[in-house]
Amino acid sequence: MFNTPTDCYNYIIENDLEMPVLGAMMNHVGGYSIAEIADGRFHNRDEAVSFSSPGYKINIPVTDDEIVTAVLNGLYVSAFISRNQDKYQIHFLVSGYPVDMKCRYEEHIAKGVVKYMIMSTIVACRLDSEKKLKEYIAD
Repeated sequence: MFNTPTDCYNYIIENDLEMPVLGAMMNHVGGYSIAEIADGRFHNRDEAVSFSSPGYKINIPVTDDEIVTAVLNGLYVSAFISRNQDKYQIHFLVSGYPVDMKCRYEEHIAKGVVKYMIMSTIVACRLDSEKKLKEYIAD
């Protein structure tokens, strides 16, 4: 049994299970999936921040102070869409790297994105034991 989602994540990393977990997640195993919104853009109009994605037909105001502050300060923010059963949710992850230096920190940002997706899956699917994790991967 894992004590925390971090314990489960560490187990996944230590046993080189990232790809099987991501594969299961992409197949909506356990009724949950999450994907990065690659075409998403933040817009700043008079310090009112919004987020849009033509591919997902999203155009929403961003009201979370942490995300607004990050965008206004020029930090790179990743966006995700998750589906849990039939409910959709938008998530944001602040990378801590300036947008204009994204290319330089691409590998660090990608690692953060993968970790976020796996951790979200662990929590949403309640993967709190080695047995549940193995069943999740096997489905």
